[in-house]
Amino acid sequence: SSGINAEYGHKLNEQIQKRFDASGLAEFPPKKLFALSAHEKEERKAMLEVYLQSVGQQPEIAKSNLFVDFLIQSQKEFNKLNDDESVKISISQADGKEISVDISGADYTPEILRYTAASLGIESKNHAFFALYLMKQDEKNPKRKNIIRKLQDMECPYLTLKTLDSSHSIEIRKAYWDRKYDDLLMQHNVSLHMLYIESIRNLEDRWIKPTSETLKTLKQLKTAGLKEQFVKVVKADSMYGYTQLCTGTVDYPVQGTKEEVTVYGGAEKLKLVFKDGKAVSLPVKRIKCWTLFTEKKDVLSIHFLVMKDVLQWINIATTATNVILISMTLQSILDELILISKGQQLELTKVEATESYLPTSNKERKQKQERKARVPSFSSLQNQENELFMEGLNDDDL
Repeated sequence: SSGINAEYGHKLNEQIQKRFDASGLAEFPPKKLFALSAHEKEERKAMLEVYLQSVGQQPEIAKSNLFVDFLIQSQKEFNKLNDDESVKISISQADGKEISVDISGADYTPEILRYTAASLGIESKNHAFFALYLMKQDEKNPKRKNIIRKLQDMECPYLTLKTLDSSHSIEIRKAYWDRKYDDLLMQHNVSLHMLYIESIRNLEDRWIKPTSETLKTLKQLKTAGLKEQFVKVVKADSMYGYTQLCTGTVDYPVQGTKEEVTVYGGAEKLKLVFKDGKAVSLPVKRIKCWTLFTEKKDVLSIHFLVMKDVLQWINIATTATNVILISMTLQSILDELILISKGQQLELTKVEATESYLPTSNKERKQKQERKARVPSFSSLQNQENELFMEGLNDDDL
């Protein structure tokens, strides 16, 4: 985000405000008449990152020529990069090992994912089960990395990484939530290894907290090199498959309170784990909608069906970046559920460069029609409607 020229950035924001429903976007950094201090520069950078991530939550804007061409071209100019310039990018694995991949600096995320997966020896039919994530070194525990967000399809990972400090890295991790996909991956040695090292990482980060007896079994299996059995034992834990998103406070289950909580995302649900170890689940099919960037900047509000015919707003207060991460996770879980309901499989996106920086109105109109045919319809970022709300639920589920 630091690679975006301030003047052009304001012009982009003005065009977005004119062409799209931008009511749900985060605030764009305000114009400054005088030179910025070091603190103000960091503050502007953080605001811009949140703004760009909020744009990424609106497919109509994020996939438009206007936004994509501006973002890529501005980063290329900032980094003085030619389209055909060959560079190397380091991609981390869950065990901390890195792989260096030869790419073009302007390659998009799906292309780099393919190169990385192929270099690791992951079977081509399994590439779509993995994704690239932007990670940041934990300030309190340097050995630990926290997920910032999943890299978006229309993003150039090399350029993204160049604008960030050395505490950031890109990591390849599994991209799905439903455990049934594990069974497919475990049939192939390299994919099984990826699940194995990610399971070890999640144990080390305490996302999964097995009993002492189970830990003893896992140590024996690890020593014996029995990866498949190791993963199967870890899978028996109720927290397997969940990704720790962030910490914050929540006014649930008692409204008006502020309970400290750790938020996890997993198959079909969010999970809130409280300080005393108790947890509550929020199944996605019982979430009517969620909102962010309303009058409360750093709060994500979920309209949740707490019981039959009773909806309640649940407010999760955290940082603006984490609000985006939770929203992206909810959308990812929902997208996967929609695919499963249609009997479809995960597949990698094929990204093509757009033809012009400022599209003609006819071209833009045509692209909008094409996007409407393939992108789930949401009223706006401020009100993410869940098209699977209540689908398949009966009274026993409430």
